[in-house]
Amino acid sequence: MRIFPGFNALPFVLPVLLSMCLGGCAITEADIETWKGTVRGPGRIVAVLSSPRYHDELRIRAGLALVEMERSDVDGVAELQSAIRALGEEDRTHIVDGMAQSPTGLLALMRGEGAAASATPPGPNDPPPPIEVRAKDATFLLLQYASPAVRQQMTDGVVGWFTVDFNGRNLSGSFSAEQVVRQLGAPACVQLVTAMSARIPQAALVQIALLISQLGDDPTKASAGARIVAIEHEMEGAEFGTWLHDRIANQATASGRTLDAAHLTMAAELNREGFINQGALPAMHNLGDQPTVQARLMEIVQTTTPTPPTTAQALEDRRVTALQALEGHAPAGSTQTLLSIALNTASPDRVRDYAFDRVADAHDRSVLPQLWPIATQVNAENDHTIWRARWRVGALLLTIGGADVVQEWFTRLPVGEHIRYAQEELHGYAERLAQIRPEPTAIVRAQLASPDWAHQAIALFYFDRGGTMADLPALQAMTTSTTATHGDHWDAAHATIGAIAGEASSSIMQRAAAASTDAAPATPAPAAPAPAPAH
Repeated sequence: MRIFPGFNALPFVLPVLLSMCLGGCAITEADIETWKGTVRGPGRIVAVLSSPRYHDELRIRAGLALVEMERSDVDGVAELQSAIRALGEEDRTHIVDGMAQSPTGLLALMRGEGAAASATPPGPNDPPPPIEVRAKDATFLLLQYASPAVRQQMTDGVVGWFTVDFNGRNLSGSFSAEQVVRQLGAPACVQLVTAMSARIPQAALVQIALLISQLGDDPTKASAGARIVAIEHEMEGAEFGTWLHDRIANQATASGRTLDAAHLTMAAELNREGFINQGALPAMHNLGDQPTVQARLMEIVQTTTPTPPTTAQALEDRRVTALQALEGHAPAGSTQTLLSIALNTASPDRVRDYAFDRVADAHDRSVLPQLWPIATQVNAENDHTIWRARWRVGALLLTIGGADVVQEWFTRLPVGEHIRYAQEELHGYAERLAQIRPEPTAIVRAQLASPDWAHQAIALFYFDRGGTMADLPALQAMTTSTTATHGDHWDAAHATIGAIAGEASSSIMQRAAAASTDAAPATPAPAAPAPAPAH
């Protein structure tokens, strides 16, 4: 085509020139650096990364540039992932390995190194710089394409990035620590063990232990178990107390407050208990299948004398939390030890309650002979200690013995107007009976005709929970009973057997009405009226 003087050919010539330049002109790292900030630059960077015509160093630099870009209009990490995914396998592996291992590559960027790193290092409580977060996300997305040796380096780098400040970094970027560890599996858990520390936030310690328990292999779990026991010991030590004391003092000074020595000491001890009861011990529960953890929890449970500066109340809280942590993890052969704690009237009530629960977990029928004498104690004097022990032991006996002991239990339960039962005791028996399989309904129904008010009350509470319309006539017949209840905590609504029967009858009718409503077919919509005849 002939071009006359003055004819503007630039709109036609410019795309051709650009195409020729990208295909044959010498593209340099300086060009890529410039393109990071231009409108069409990201597309050109992707073109360089994707083309085998360029030397590897330039393509690697292009890939890293996509991570380094500080832009709100383009997601450089997503562009990078798409470009890498489109490469051939050999080419892809070569480029990803180079991006990871370059002195200014992904691993270096995650560590805050290199020219692209943040100019101002973050403080201890500051979020990680965006460039580090993007490098972490990119490394996680690309490590699947790396060679085996480099893949392990990238895995270590990503997990290590979180462990620098697990609590502060856990949710940073597009992929949380939990997502990363669950995706990477057991190899990622090894580093999490080293991330466990007495001085990280309690929630972070518990979460790390949970991830290790779910995803770690056996050696890693064993290592984590030993580590959490060491951490709990550290938290009880003097050095940890001093660290807490200084930490609280510095926080008070920074906020313009002044605390005297007594208040500082009190605050430090309260914080110590928080770290133990909300961090170390719940983390032990997550690793409770480890023998070292079980042994340490049993030591805490059996400790009865507080060691200064621990107070009696703090020790009770620790024992309760340790018993909670043993749920499902009580070591073999510990039933008698736990039962002795549960039966010891010198133990605090909360400690006894959870000790009973742990004995119940074991379902060890060999303890039944020890339970019968306590489960059938007479409580004519309305002694709180007696009825509370009878209640817990009786419920435990029903849990372990199941349907086989129900008839004998009713036969041996103390009866008579002089016997006192608290409302929660009889209600608790009914609740436990309702959980037994096969259901002891026939035995319980027979108690409605018992001459003893306590047996009647247990049966009424039982049918209140799960009775049917077939049980209703027998319950309604009892609504006129004026037999009084005797013992602690009976309110006006349960002062007589008749009142309890009325409440149980109402519960049955309400369940039947709800079931009838759920089962009723949908009412069909009314038919549309016929059109009026035309006039």
